Amino acid sequence: MPHFIEIGPENFPVYAEDILEIERAAFPSPWSFNAFKAETEKDVSHLWILVSDSIVAGYICFWIQEMEIQLMNLAVHPERRGHHFGKLMLTRMIETGISKGVRNIWLEVRPSNLWARNLYREIGFFEVGIRPNYYSETNEDAIMMSLELPETGGCRPRQT
Repeated sequence: MPHFIEIGPENFPVYAEDILEIERAAFPSPWSFNAFKAETEKDVSHLWILVSDSIVAGYICFWIQEMEIQLMNLAVHPERRGHHFGKLMLTRMIETGISKGVRNIWLEVRPSNLWARNLYREIGFFEVGIRPNYYSETNEDAIMMSLELPETGGCRPRQT
């Protein structure tokens, strides 16, 4: 059964190489060791790994502040894709947000990342704007997406 481990400064060295391997496989401009380490030291930041069959299958990094979540990064190991791990991580983030009274979740995604865009839409995110030339290494725009959570805590991601 997949399970989550929250990564902090004390256990980051244990999982750093697993996280970086996924990061390098998933993104054209991967975050560095120091970038991930810095996330573990921020009060607003949450870095979780998803472990399945004793293997780190993916990770999610997000910030919670002022009743909002900003999704910073999400990736699933290429050999572990197709098992709905991305959806599982997003669902856990949303549930955490609801439990903390979060009202909105925001993210940026590359127009070329059709897999991610489709996943976010499936969960209920809407495209709300464009950040021109957001990704400096390619000058690619970013699509801004948002998910509004109800005050009642009744929102659940769409199930397929």
